[in-house]
Amino acid sequence: MERSVRALAFGLMCSVAGLTALPTPGSAETNWKQAEGATLNLLLISHPFVDALKPMLAEFTAKTGIKVTFEELAEQPGFEKLLADLSSKTGAYDVFMTSPLNNWQYASAGWLEPLDDYIANDKLTDAAEYDVKDFIPGILASGRWTLEPMKGLGEGKLWAVPINAESYQLAYRPNLMKKLGLEVPKTYADLLAMAPKLKSEGPDGPIHGLITRFDKYWDLPYLTFGTMLQSYGVEMVDASGKLQICSDASVKATEDFVKLIRTASPEGAGAFTWDQAMQGFASGQYVMSLNEANLFASVYEDPKQSKIADDVGYALTPLGPDGKRAAAAWVWSMSMNSASSHKDAAWLFLEWVTSKDVMVKMHLAGNMNPVRHSAWADAELAKKVESWGEVPGQYRKVTEEESEVAAVRFPPHPELTRMLDRWAGAIQQSYFDNGNVRENLCAAQADVEQMLSE
Repeated sequence: MERSVRALAFGLMCSVAGLTALPTPGSAETNWKQAEGATLNLLLISHPFVDALKPMLAEFTAKTGIKVTFEELAEQPGFEKLLADLSSKTGAYDVFMTSPLNNWQYASAGWLEPLDDYIANDKLTDAAEYDVKDFIPGILASGRWTLEPMKGLGEGKLWAVPINAESYQLAYRPNLMKKLGLEVPKTYADLLAMAPKLKSEGPDGPIHGLITRFDKYWDLPYLTFGTMLQSYGVEMVDASGKLQICSDASVKATEDFVKLIRTASPEGAGAFTWDQAMQGFASGQYVMSLNEANLFASVYEDPKQSKIADDVGYALTPLGPDGKRAAAAWVWSMSMNSASSHKDAAWLFLEWVTSKDVMVKMHLAGNMNPVRHSAWADAELAKKVESWGEVPGQYRKVTEEESEVAAVRFPPHPELTRMLDRWAGAIQQSYFDNGNVRENLCAAQADVEQMLSE
C-alpha cells in the first residue's frame, strides 16, 4: 500500500506512454478453415454487444466451419457461473465476456490464456487485416497487466481484446427541462439545488427527476457514482498509498449522492441495476439520467425501444466542488479460457469478433462505443450518431470531451471486486438506514484494509 497508483490512470480514448508493445505479427493470409469442425462455447453477459453479435454468429460459422454455442446471463449470475467454471478448470467456456476488473482475479489465478503469441502467429493472424495498431491504445492497454497487485496496469501480457468502451454522461429530456424552466446543471451543486424541481407529470403518470444504478454491487463506487466520487477528488488510494474510502471528500460526495437520490428518485431507487437504469430512462419516466453509460444512447435513440427517441439530449458530467471533472472508464472485453480444448479456434473467434469490419457492423447494430480508430472514422457510423442529441453532433461531441477525463483510476488487484462490494454496501447502508455516512464508510475502509493485508 506504499506505492502510488496514480500512474495507473489512463485516458479512455488516448495513447498510453510506456506500454508493453504487442509482438509484430507475420503477414501471411489467415486460413480461416484451419479449425473446421470444432465447437466453441461462449459465456455472454446480457448487453447491447450480445444483441448485435447473435445474428452474426452464423457468418462466423460459414467463414470458419467452427460451430458456436453460447449461454447468455445477466451480469451477476453470469460472472458467478463463469467463476465456478474457471476455478474448476473444466474448460466449459472457451471464450467469455469480461473486463479488466474481472481479469485481475482471473489472470492472477492462471485461468486466462495470454493472447500475444496468437497475435504474433502468422498462421493464425493476418497482420495487415487485423491491424492491432488500429485499436485505440489506451483501450487495448486496459487488457494488459503484469500480475503484480497494486501496479503494472497497461504492462505485461495481453489477457483480453476489447469489444466496446464506455464512459459516463448526463442524459436529459430537453422539452421537459424547458417546461420546468431548468438548464442542464454545470456542477453537482447546481444539480442538488434543482433536485426538488426535477419532477413532472406525463401521459403514463408521474415523471421522476433522476435515475441511475444504485444496487449493492461493485460498479456503484467504480463506475457511475464512482464518476461523481472522482470529480470530488476521491480515488480509492491516494498518492501516498492511503485508502480514501472514508476521507472528507468521500464522505461529502456520498452525502450529496444520497441526498440527490432521496430528493429526486422514487422509492426502490436503491436497487436499480444498469439495465433498469437504461430502460427506466428510455421509458420516459425520468427527467434525467445521472452519470450513466454513454453507450445507452443506442437504446435511447431507437424508437422501437424508447419512448423518448425524439426528446433526449446529452451533457458532460457535472463539475465537483473544486471545479474538477473526472469520469470512470469501462472496457468490455473477451478473453480465452486457459483450460479450453480448442484454443486455435477460440483465437480465430476472438480475431474475427474484434476485426475491423465485424466491429463496425456491431456498432451500427447498437454496440457502442468503438474501440478502433477505423470504426470512429466509418462514414455510416458517423452519420448514424450525428443525429443523436438535442442538436446534431451533440452525442459525439460530449462523448469525445468526456473521454478526455475518463480513466481507470483503481489499482489492479485480484480482490478488488470484493473490496468494492464492501464499499457499495456502506453507501447503501447510508441510504436505507439513515445511518452516519462517515461511520459507515470508515467501517468499510477498515474491512478493505484487512482484505489488502490478507
